[in-house]
This record gives sequence, structure tokens and C-alpha cells, in this order.
Amino acid sequence: MAKTTTDKIGIDLKGRVNRLKLAERNMLLPLFEAIINSIHAIEDTKSPKGEINIKLIRSSQSSIEFEIGRLTPEIIGFEIEDNGIGFNEENYESFKREYSTHKAERGGLGIGRFMWLKAFYNVTIESIYYEGLKPQKRSFSFNLRTTDGIEHPVVNKLEGNPKKKTIITLNGYKDPYRSKCPKRIDTIANRIVEHCLIYFLNENCPNINLLDGSDKINLNNYFDKITRGNRFSEKFNVGTNDFKITLLKWFEHEELTFHRISLSANHREVENFNINKVLPDVSGKIKDSTTAQNYLIVGYIEGKYFDDNINDERTEIRFSKNGILDEELIAESDLYKELIPVIKKHFSEEVEKFKAEKLERISDFIAEKAPQYRILNKYVESFDDVVVTENTSEQELDLKLYRLLQDVEFGTRRDVNSVLTDDARDENADVLKQKYLKIFEELTDLNKSKLSQYVVHRKYILELFEKSLGLNVQGKYELEDTVHSIIYPTKTTSNEIDYNNQNLWILDERLSFHTFLSSDRALNTIEDFEGDPKDRPDLMIFNNPISYIEGDEAPFNSVVLVEFKRPMRKGYNEYVDNPIVQLYDYVRKIRNGKKLTADGRTYDINEYTRFYCYLICDINEKIIEYSENAQLEKTYDGLGYYGYNKSLKCVIDVMPFNQVLSNAKKRNKVLFNKLGI
Repeated sequence: MAKTTTDKIGIDLKGRVNRLKLAERNMLLPLFEAIINSIHAIEDTKSPKGEINIKLIRSSQSSIEFEIGRLTPEIIGFEIEDNGIGFNEENYESFKREYSTHKAERGGLGIGRFMWLKAFYNVTIESIYYEGLKPQKRSFSFNLRTTDGIEHPVVNKLEGNPKKKTIITLNGYKDPYRSKCPKRIDTIANRIVEHCLIYFLNENCPNINLLDGSDKINLNNYFDKITRGNRFSEKFNVGTNDFKITLLKWFEHEELTFHRISLSANHREVENFNINKVLPDVSGKIKDSTTAQNYLIVGYIEGKYFDDNINDERTEIRFSKNGILDEELIAESDLYKELIPVIKKHFSEEVEKFKAEKLERISDFIAEKAPQYRILNKYVESFDDVVVTENTSEQELDLKLYRLLQDVEFGTRRDVNSVLTDDARDENADVLKQKYLKIFEELTDLNKSKLSQYVVHRKYILELFEKSLGLNVQGKYELEDTVHSIIYPTKTTSNEIDYNNQNLWILDERLSFHTFLSSDRALNTIEDFEGDPKDRPDLMIFNNPISYIEGDEAPFNSVVLVEFKRPMRKGYNEYVDNPIVQLYDYVRKIRNGKKLTADGRTYDINEYTRFYCYLICDINEKIIEYSENAQLEKTYDGLGYYGYNKSLKCVIDVMPFNQVLSNAKKRNKVLFNKLGI
């Protein structure tokens, strides 16, 4: 006769499941928990003939993904069958407790079943077990449909000597986990072996099969096949903590894309990290010298420290962080340090090859693209701390070398300060001389590097300027503000901008040396300057008097005005926006302004002040017409126009963007050639 129980799980089940964290990438973790529970159940029987069968449950509707010429239905559930000890009263009581210590010595925290409900709508359990010598069968459903979680619990007494058997069915895969789940049986086989590798390394591992309709993979044989002759084990210590690492050459991977070290607690993988945290140069697959197949280095570390310091979700190991000392915790950096010789013992040739490839790439990059870093070859003992993988871009490599150069410069400045502040009265004269010579040599090399760096900076700026003149991704030309900002930041003055943040040299090297500059600022915003608030020259540059006029308050020797127009602009209105007339109007208004105050000094603008105007625009019929009306002449290369307005004492140059770019390239060509860039 059937016996119906009224037991309850006794917690806020929905709240517990909602609080549980399960990332999409861990969509198979509930399955792994069920498999490991089966392994533990078999261990409890102490039987050497344990067996686990895992069946994939697929949707009746086909997905759009093809596998070997046929449609592959998506996976909607799993069935896990084992011949372990089963859901006897002790295990059932443990199942109903939120935090069970029933399997604490094996890392069981009693929350794996909550992960089932995080990813699946319903779980059914059928178990044939023995209470003493009496066989029984227990069945129930586990879901969130009821407050208590356990639905339709039934226990039946059985006759005879039936074999132990437990079937756990995970049904109703929830999104996003279902859509992220791999569809191919061999991919899932890989993932199970990866997660449960510690158990497969055990000689008493149960026989585990993965079934998908008529397809079957014996995971034990699969594991042996891919690791035979490619498995290495070593013991090592971090302080007083003992660890064991198993290293594998992992050949048949689809999910894994990097060399990985996994941390395992209580025979389960908890978390993993890229091996380049330990050996920065190791990246990309390695070709095996015997089979010519590509493989990845995979390592699994286990130890009592991990068993004792795992979080509730079994997803993270606790380490000391942020330099906070804790006698009970070790630092990840100490673990990494001890791993280096262990891994190198078995993969020394591979590690050295990666290092050589990295050094070759750095050397080629410095020689061909970044000569400003040549100094590093002299002052850096090694590039061990520079991580360069096959995916590292040139921009990323440039940043890494720049940081290294900054370290060299900081070290040199520290040495200079030390020499200057030390009391050298008691030092030997020859020793002191050598010290000063060494510092002088370092400073000379750094200055050369800075000059190279500045030349490379000019090359990059010209490339950016050239790019701004072309069509953007929307198929349009950039606005004049974009071009303007490359040469000088808009809506600022020279009192607000560092010298290194301007590129006036693109127009004319002499413009970089000025007394005061206003960029896209209304004339009336300049202190003591009398002007119309609507007047806003793109660039207005004031130059100090030359030596024949003395005194800080002497009149300005010259004023430079620069006006930009949008690249490839076509439409101009002669009465509204004739750019030549616009520049002449600015000249008149600036002359009428009489004076300017900058840096607390007042400068006069008088009849002796000369004006130089640059109109930077692409030449079209309207610009040609305006230039001819202003009686300007063509430049010697026929690309632009120039002229002199006698009454305004104003020289004007009309320069197309391609001429500005071409002239700047020519002026800097010798510098670029010297550096080989």
C-alpha cells in the first residue's frame, strides 16, 4: 500500500532560488551538479561497479541549426540515471534542508538542487533504495509551483531484491539557459569531462555514458583517449598549504579557446583563469611535435585550502585581496608565483618559444613603427611584464611600451634627485665622476627618445588630419569644427591650453610661437577688447614685437587670423558668407578695438600692426571668383591664392586643405625618414 508523506522543504523556496546567481555561461552547471551527486551516491555504496547514464532530452521541433546535414532539435532537458545509494530517509531529509552538511566533507553545500530550479521548470525524482534490507521506491516532483517545492511525494515498499536505481529528470529548460545550451553531443561531452575532470582522474570513477537517441559516448573512454600520454602531475606548496596540479595537453576542444588553469575544491572545478596570468607570454594554440595537432595547456589544481575556502555558490575561491593580510588566506599572486616552475618543468620549450615570438614582434614594431621606444632595448632588462598575445593590436602594444618608457623616465628622475641631494663630500672622485656620467647618458638618451616620440606624434596627427578631410562613415565630409579642433581646440585661449595640445605647425611652424591666441571665441569675450559679440574668428593669434621695439606694453608686431571652411563645401553666398570679405571685416574690427589685455598686460593695436590672414578651404568656382574680385594672385603651385591689401596692411593666403596637408608632410618628411616611419 502506498504511503503519502506530508513533508515540506521548510524554506522560502522561491526567494532562495531568486537570490541564487547563475550566469548564462554556466547553463550546464545544474546538469554538472546532478552528475556529481550521482557520483557521490555511487561512492556511498562502496561499489566498484558504479554506472551513470545521461540522456539528452530534445524538443520535438527542429531548430535552424544544422548538424552533419540534418536539423538539430534544441535541448529542453536532461535525464540522469545512476545505481547509487538513492533517496533513502537520510538523504531525503538532507534534500529538504536549505543548508545541508550531509556531504560537507565532499564539498556538498546543499544548494545544487536550487540550481536545478533556477534553470528548469520541473524536476522529477524516482529512486529505488534500501532502508536496511528492505527495498523501497520514492518518487516526487520538485518545482516552484507549490510553496513547499515538493509535489506528489510517494513512497512504496517493494518485493524481492531490485537493483538500486535513481532517475533525476530536469525538464523545461528556461531561457536564457536553453538558448545558450550547446546542441551537439560531443560538445556537451567535452563540457562534462572538463568540469568533472578530477573524478575522471580517479581510478574508481563510475562508468559514465552520454546518450542522445541512438548516439552514445562513453565519457571514460573519451577522457582516456584525449589524455593518454599527455597527462602530468606535480605537488607544490604555497606557504604551509599543500597543492597538487594535473597538467594536460588538451587536443579536442570546441568550447575552450585559451590555456586554462582550473581551481578545484572537493573534486569539483570552481573557477578558472587564463594561464597568461602566470606566464604572460603563453597565448594561442600549440602544435604538438609528435602528432602535429594543436593543443591547449589545461591544468587542474586541488588542495585542502580550496576545500576550506569556497563560497556558497561553489563558484569562487577566497583569497586575500587588496594587500590586506590575513593569516588564514593566501594571495593569488603567491599561487601564481609558485606555479611558474611547475608548469615550466613540463612545457619549458613551449614557454620559451612564446617568449621569443613576443620579443620578435616587439623588436619589429619598434624598428618599423615606433622608434621612440628604442631606448627600452638599452634600459629595460626584459620585457617579461609586457603581455603580448596574438590578439594584441598595434595600438595596445604602443600603450604597453609607452607605460614601460614612463617607468624608465621615472627611474632616471629618481636617480638624478638622489645624486643631487646626496652628500658627495666623502665619495671617491672617480666614483662620483662615473655616477654623473651615467646620469648624463641616461638623460641624453631620454631626450632623444622624447624627440623621436614627438616626431611620431606629428606623423599620427597628419594621418588624423588627412582622415578628417575624407568622407566619414555616413558618406559626408566632416564639419569645419572637426578640422579646426585637430589644429587647435575650439572655444579656448592659449592661457587655457598646454603647448603640447595644439598643432599649429600643420599651417606654419612660426604660429606655434605666439604671445596670445583666441580660438573660436567672440571678440567681446577677450578682456578690454572692444568688439561685436557676433564676431568670432576661428583662430586669432597675436605676436610680440620683435627686438627693435622694447617694453612689455609695446604694440603687437602682428596679428594672424585663420578661418576654416568645411572640406568640399560648395555653397557660398557672396553677400552673407564671402570668407575673404569676412576676414577683411575682422581686420577692421580688430584695429578698431584698439587694445587687448592678456596675462594682466595691455597691448596696443596700432597702425604699425601687420595682419596675416589664412583662409583654409577647398577651392571651387565661388572661391576662385571671390579671390579674383579681391585681386589675389595664384600661388606658384597653382593650388591657392595670395595677395596684399595695402589699405588694411593685410597679407592673405587662400589655401586648400590638400595644399596644407602636402606642405606639412614635406616640411616633416626629413624627420620621418630619419626615424624610418
